[in-house]
Amino acid sequence: MIGTQVAITPLLEIKDPSFNPDKCAEYELMLELGVERFRFFVLESKTKHVLCLEDYSIGGLPMENKWVVWLKQLYEEHPFLNSNLWKNVSVCFNTPSFTLIPDVFFRKEYANSYLGLVQGEVPEGEHLLHHEVRKLGARNVFMVEKEIWEWFLTTYTQHVPHFIHQTSALIEGTLSLASVEKARTLLTCYFEDDFVTLTVAKADKLLFCNKFGYKSASDMGYFVMFVLDSLGLAQENVLCNIYGETTPYSEDYQLLQKFLPYLQLGKNPTGFLLKEAFEDLPEHRYFSLYNVYFATQPPKK
Repeated sequence: MIGTQVAITPLLEIKDPSFNPDKCAEYELMLELGVERFRFFVLESKTKHVLCLEDYSIGGLPMENKWVVWLKQLYEEHPFLNSNLWKNVSVCFNTPSFTLIPDVFFRKEYANSYLGLVQGEVPEGEHLLHHEVRKLGARNVFMVEKEIWEWFLTTYTQHVPHFIHQTSALIEGTLSLASVEKARTLLTCYFEDDFVTLTVAKADKLLFCNKFGYKSASDMGYFVMFVLDSLGLAQENVLCNIYGETTPYSEDYQLLQKFLPYLQLGKNPTGFLLKEAFEDLPEHRYFSLYNVYFATQPPKK
């Protein structure tokens, strides 16, 4: 792990003893960028063995070109991130604005208009991307800094990276869990900083997904109840899984516990192998990051 600097604060580094940076051609790299967070994990393709996970906080850099400046600095010092030999690279952007458009209505040339309905005019220096959410039969349209997108394209040239929005990963994870939850409707709450992303699904149907900013637990609780009421869901018919930057002792969790009888911390997604090196890592913490892998897999033949 690189040393702590003014702009870069390493939060976590876990490596399985079998991880070998010289074998990147056998590994897949999943990256997630948030407002002030950068995290990634490395997966061995054949065994689905998670070999490495690192998490960073950033700050202290001017807002203009912050991410590109920071990424260049990190990649220059990091021992293996800048390898161009990865079997696959997926980049997940955690940005506020996104919209889901059914495939039957989606037209690439109208992507600007789709996002404009929720974002307004796309600012100069931003670039529109869209990603297929196969389980929905829809496209996730979102906006990223153009310079960051171009930087990733020039950094990883062996294979074109997959670019997705964080909500695509959360939808993928929620739908996978909902498909085996027969009794109740599933609500996943993903917490980070001053935001919570609420995703609701029943069996293989997505009912709702949106990101909410909030300043107090009571505000967050209002959003949860508003969503459930809007969908006509009784609290006793909802299973709520909690993920992200929170604990059972947080004010948010304690509040939800008062009116959601079936509330629990989420677990790691199935389909991965995490060995002893990861046993002390809270299973609910990296739900969106882990599901980047599943959200970018080709359809099964």
